[in-house]
Amino acid sequence: MLQDSHPHFPLSPSPSNLPRIENHWSMSQTFSTAGLLGFAGGDEYLGATQNTHVLGRKLLPSAYNSPGSYAAGKKYNALAKSRVFDGLHPGVSADPAALSPSTDFASGPKYTAAFSGTIISETGPVAKALMDRSKTLPVNVIGGRVTTPSSVTVVELPDAPDSEVHPVAKVHAPVIFPIAASAAAAAACGTIGDWTIATMIVAGMICNGVASSSLKQGDLTFSRPVTTPGAPAGDGYLESGTEFIVLKGPEGAVSSVTRGRFTLRFRDEGSHGRLRLSSTVLTVQCFLQLIFVPQGTILGQFIFLLSMAISWLYNAYVSRQEQAAWERLVLEDLLKAPSMKRHSLGTRTTTAVFLMQVLRPANIEEQLAILLPNNTPVWRFWRQTVAKRLQAEKPNFIGAQLENAPAFSADEAKLLTTLFGDAQAAVDGFAKLSGSKF
Repeated sequence: MLQDSHPHFPLSPSPSNLPRIENHWSMSQTFSTAGLLGFAGGDEYLGATQNTHVLGRKLLPSAYNSPGSYAAGKKYNALAKSRVFDGLHPGVSADPAALSPSTDFASGPKYTAAFSGTIISETGPVAKALMDRSKTLPVNVIGGRVTTPSSVTVVELPDAPDSEVHPVAKVHAPVIFPIAASAAAAAACGTIGDWTIATMIVAGMICNGVASSSLKQGDLTFSRPVTTPGAPAGDGYLESGTEFIVLKGPEGAVSSVTRGRFTLRFRDEGSHGRLRLSSTVLTVQCFLQLIFVPQGTILGQFIFLLSMAISWLYNAYVSRQEQAAWERLVLEDLLKAPSMKRHSLGTRTTTAVFLMQVLRPANIEEQLAILLPNNTPVWRFWRQTVAKRLQAEKPNFIGAQLENAPAFSADEAKLLTTLFGDAQAAVDGFAKLSGSKF
């Protein structure tokens, strides 16, 4: 009897081997995603970088392995390209908003000057920070009719800051902790013999350290227009929807709010070039980790993930301080903690009359027309009457509509009665507050 000379090979893994193979494949797939962390956590990383090295001016570089390197590389490149003309000073200036758009370097609300009549349709970041802070203040409610409530915050600005200031925010950023965690992770990978992961962690530390070192060479600079001798008082108001801020103070102080700007000033073109180098190394780091991290051991990848998690928690912690640090830098370091009191009024007409009482401009009728542009005979008569009577020491609007009652219909006379009632509510509210500085 002929025996089969061909050996028998199983067509599939034995049941005893199958669970081990599937488990190894599952763990590899799970941990290979560690290489993708260069594309995640960008907002937290950029917020922490902005807070630490731009607002806080910390000297120790952020030499730790962090997620978000791809997004950071793009923003460093955008910062390098954001050239800002600053012809009065040597070096190269950049726009800090290019690094982290979450920081309030954005444009601010509209401004109207009470005496010169100047209108600035878009102010700067200081005005925006002031508007944001005003919304958090307790409100004093002024009585009267309520239709569309508005808020008026009266800000008493102290002396104007210098025409150029280099403010620094108070930031709690213990960067030594993520640095120590990354160093410990690299050492642990070396101990278990996973030099691929250890090299990737060290590379991330070097890349982030180089990038932050290039950034902290920039000097955050605030500048405002130099005050013109003989210029009218700078009092006026900021307006954003139903929110108003009255600015009272020297012309230089008001222009700091309305026309001040921030730049990140570098010494020379070489410093600017290092920003572009930082963009390159951060991007290269991201792709190198994407390629090589999955080739490490499972334990090494776990350690890599743990170091990234610690860095992300640190970035999130520091990034959460950004808004508060920015407001402290603007309101305390720059504007010297101005007095701010907020009032709520029930209608737009009440708000307009209240603003005129606080500001007392010479051209009240023109200012009312800006705030209330209705151009019917009733509104024109109301603005004329209000402008005349606000010149009096104790203006009174009770029965004011009767002066020209024959010229209006019954409905128009009723509307005038309502509008003059709003004006009286503003006058009464202002009278109650006049004993204090608002």
